[in-house]
Amino acid sequence: MIQLTSLSDNIVKARVAQAIEAQPIRREVSLQQVRIINQDTIEYNGHRVHIAPSAFRDFMNILKIPTNFADRFKSIVGPEAQEKFINTIKNVMASTGSKTITLVLNPRSMEIIAVHKTNRNLISNVSAIDVITNIINDAGLDVADFSVNTDNGGIAVNTFSTAMKFDIPGLKDEQFIGGVSFTNNPTNGFQVSPYVNRLVCANGLVTRGFEEQYKLTKLDNVEMNQFMEHLQRLRVNHYQPQGFTDAVRLVNGTNASLYEMRYAANAIKNVADIDNITLEEWIPLNSTEAAFNRIGVDTDGLDTAKAHNAKTGTSVWELINGITHFATHDNGIEISDYDRRRLQVVAGQLLSKNPDMSNLVRSPF
Repeated sequence: MIQLTSLSDNIVKARVAQAIEAQPIRREVSLQQVRIINQDTIEYNGHRVHIAPSAFRDFMNILKIPTNFADRFKSIVGPEAQEKFINTIKNVMASTGSKTITLVLNPRSMEIIAVHKTNRNLISNVSAIDVITNIINDAGLDVADFSVNTDNGGIAVNTFSTAMKFDIPGLKDEQFIGGVSFTNNPTNGFQVSPYVNRLVCANGLVTRGFEEQYKLTKLDNVEMNQFMEHLQRLRVNHYQPQGFTDAVRLVNGTNASLYEMRYAANAIKNVADIDNITLEEWIPLNSTEAAFNRIGVDTDGLDTAKAHNAKTGTSVWELINGITHFATHDNGIEISDYDRRRLQVVAGQLLSKNPDMSNLVRSPF
């Protein structure tokens, strides 16, 4: 049985310093003071600032302008007309409704990475780390990993407790150890989810599709008390997500669809420079598509609906373990610590969703 190891105090201290340095700058500004130049740039108080695509989408959501509509409008009437249209909507909203917005700035790139109506759902990394540290000390948790996303200042901390082991009755060699995953970023704020490690290979996954995910939006007494009660319920259950056992049994006995296999493969390829041949060690997409092609099925020509209904010879559980093995082991392939955590979340999403092949109906014909 593989033994989990915790990060050293020196590494944790270095990550904390990095998280504080990467802390985004938040500024509440008057909506009237902001002018949209184009999808890459805004002007504030006479200064032009680059805006990330995700932040531009935030702005469009605040203005209730669908991004696709804005793109089509630009293609029809041109960028100058689009700019005038968006700023007209902004000015009307500023005069009749919302007066202020919160701009979130990356201190390193000086790029706006998020835009919010208010700053209610934003907690600083310093405050988040204080909360995380108190919980770790109180519950006797060990830090499995601590990563910082330098693009947006987001942090992710996965913790575990060697006292919180559990297994899946009826499944051989499936023992797990529970813990808590903490994330804080300018998009989703501060979130807590169960963190589960499969001990047979030390693969970790973050389960956010179950009821136990919690979002902390303020640090007042009422919300903090609710938050601590939530953590206590998790602890009493050995940090095992409700429904986890049934979910593992289901995905262990259910073949993945070609769509699910491609989803798993793309999750890895989106964060690592890897081709399908090399990827085969974790996700057998290349050999699976070759098998379909041998019986005359052109996988390149399958639309999404048909890919959902194309049964592979790999279980969903094998896909999950392929993703988590890639994410939690040194494979000689360059990948950031933050992207490793993102893959663990993808694995958790596959576990918590209803598998495509579980929808098949047994037929007498």
